[in-house]
Amino acid sequence: MRLMIYTAMLAALCSPVAAQVAGAEACLAAALKDGTDPTLCVEPSDAACMDSAPETPAVSTACFAETRAQWGAAIGKRVKALPEDTAATVARIEAKYDVIGGMVQCDRIEALAKAASDLDGPQIALQKERCLSRATALTYVRLFARTHPAEPASD
Repeated sequence: MRLMIYTAMLAALCSPVAAQVAGAEACLAAALKDGTDPTLCVEPSDAACMDSAPETPAVSTACFAETRAQWGAAIGKRVKALPEDTAATVARIEAKYDVIGGMVQCDRIEALAKAASDLDGPQIALQKERCLSRATALTYVRLFARTHPAEPASD
């Protein structure tokens, strides 16, 4: 029964998250054009997963895992669509190491939380999955910024 409840809650939480991830490109394009902070475009997906964190950290953890998968799929799709030129190759390499660097930092945060905090297992798991989701989202933001065509100047 508990699993069914978590599954239903996860579906309710993650369906808007998938839409937010898919719709982030318009936000990112506008932010790059306007010179505003494109990282703000990932905030809605974080907020959606944090809604139930205090009451049900396992549901929020699962939501962040789904969000991370959505951002990861968006990275994969964007990387596959890039041309085979030097700039795109550099963008692919940068994205690969952005993800790896983020994962290492999230592992570090987890190890420190286990060693020196009073957080329990579910809270540490939530913290790590949130970190991984955020790192993946920020990798997508950087990849998008590196590969998004510049708007032509208007006269």
